[in-house]
Amino acid sequence: MKPSSSLSNDQKLKICHHKAANPSIKQSALANWAMQEFKLSKVPTQGTISNILAKRQQYESMDSTELTFKRQRAVKHPELDNVLANWVLQCQARRVALSGDLIKEKARQFARQLELGERTQEFSNGWFAKFNIRHGFKA
Repeated sequence: MKPSSSLSNDQKLKICHHKAANPSIKQSALANWAMQEFKLSKVPTQGTISNILAKRQQYESMDSTELTFKRQRAVKHPELDNVLANWVLQCQARRVALSGDLIKEKARQFARQLELGERTQEFSNGWFAKFNIRHGFKA
């Protein structure tokens, strides 16, 4: 098994917890601990450890799905994402049966209404799966 070279958000949170449990530990020692604990191919830099510790509250507020991610990607069109999520919630409240294809078509309609352009976003099955994860919808 190849050693991992980047840390998941869960591993970053564990680094923060290890620092909290050992407040006098130096960042270099914390980096060495992380390398051994997570079987990393190299020791994280001091800057990496510093950045991780600075974002502790962010990691603590993540749900279990977000903790599995190795990096956070920003949504390309947050307004579209929010409008579509609100529409899905309204449909669910009215007990309207929704399919993935219907949600993707509604996303296309909202993209046109928001004048995002036809080719701005591909509403693929992968996009749909990530949309559901982001908003905690069941597929």
